[in-house]
Amino acid sequence: MRIAVLALGSRGDVHPLTALAAELARHGHEVRVGASLNLVDLPRQLGLDVVPVGWDQQSMMQSERGREWVTMSNLDSFLQFTIEAYRDYGRQFGDEAITFTAGCEAIVCAVVSEQWAATLAEAYDVPLVAYDLTPARPNDVVPHPLVAADPLPTAAANRATYLHYTRRAWRYRRDLMFQFRRQLGLPPMPPPPRQQRRPLELQGYSPTLVPGLTWDAYRPIVGDLRLTPADLHRAGMSTLDPELARWLAAGEPPALLTFGSTHVPDPAAMMAGIGRACRSLGVRALVATGWGLSGVAPSSTPQLRVVPYVDYDLVLPHCAMVVHHGSASITAAGVRAGIPTMVCSSYADQPFWGRQLERLGAGVHVRFTELSEDVLRSGMSRLTTDPLRRRAAQLGEQIRAEPHGTLVAADEVDKYLAA
Repeated sequence: MRIAVLALGSRGDVHPLTALAAELARHGHEVRVGASLNLVDLPRQLGLDVVPVGWDQQSMMQSERGREWVTMSNLDSFLQFTIEAYRDYGRQFGDEAITFTAGCEAIVCAVVSEQWAATLAEAYDVPLVAYDLTPARPNDVVPHPLVAADPLPTAAANRATYLHYTRRAWRYRRDLMFQFRRQLGLPPMPPPPRQQRRPLELQGYSPTLVPGLTWDAYRPIVGDLRLTPADLHRAGMSTLDPELARWLAAGEPPALLTFGSTHVPDPAAMMAGIGRACRSLGVRALVATGWGLSGVAPSSTPQLRVVPYVDYDLVLPHCAMVVHHGSASITAAGVRAGIPTMVCSSYADQPFWGRQLERLGAGVHVRFTELSEDVLRSGMSRLTTDPLRRRAAQLGEQIRAEPHGTLVAADEVDKYLAA
């Protein structure tokens, strides 16, 4: 089957869908990936047919407006900026998406592009598969992560947050969606859900991380999507960099610190604070700069090593703790490694994952805007305590016993498309 995978967003959005695309190709499907302009390298390394679609997410997030966006806690401000990204790119995005998906027999997407993918699926009359990095559909257990980070007192209240989000989001998306539907020759409003084929909505997180949450067959909990061992090997990512491996083996397990795409206003001050905090705790530090600390040059001393990126699943088993921004992918990798986590969250689902790890007893959560050297030192000190370490180890055993999320997801897609 010809499958179009619309993978827009940051690395945390694109890489999971790339992993799924590679597995679907191995199942015999003809897969084409549309990825954000700056993130086409991994699909190419895996031999996938990939074309740039949309804007350069890194450039957008490192712009003045983008740096403001990742610190927004107000839902309306967050939604306003999100839709401005599509509007600024203009009709070009719609044209690219239409060209990219032409002739496909199914569409796979992440939540960031679901409205557009659903419209394309309606226009082509093909099935839609959506991938949720975090619980994003109405349920009794947890609220919508962009509305509230903590469960509300009643099941009805939790469910109401999803209706609230949908109404607010539609307010900002409405005009763009009307325009896109006209471009495809569709009426302004989609038909009622009962008149459409129900999409498959893959729940891409571990049941260990959100206990008590259950769905029906159209919303299977598959676990986080990540590269399989075969694809890690194909991409040259199956073994540690030899220099990094020697550094890791030369001392006590370090703390891994990374803030992903979160903009750090003063990288030099942040690095100095990390160094002082780790020295005061007697902990070695491995810093992955990502986008947020992209101006910091790689370096290495016995106590501090700075690298652009690391593969979390390869490195974290060699670490004593992890401090990060709270993306779904590194949250899952940290728990899988069985080590305690400090989440310094900014936006989207990050506060949800930070508070969830606190509720599970395996982590500490602060907002990135409140992060200081003292806050960092205090949080990392808490990660050394026995209760957090024991609980993290226990959760690690549970999540490692689960099947590989990418393999489960690909099987679910096959079943859905064959029905």
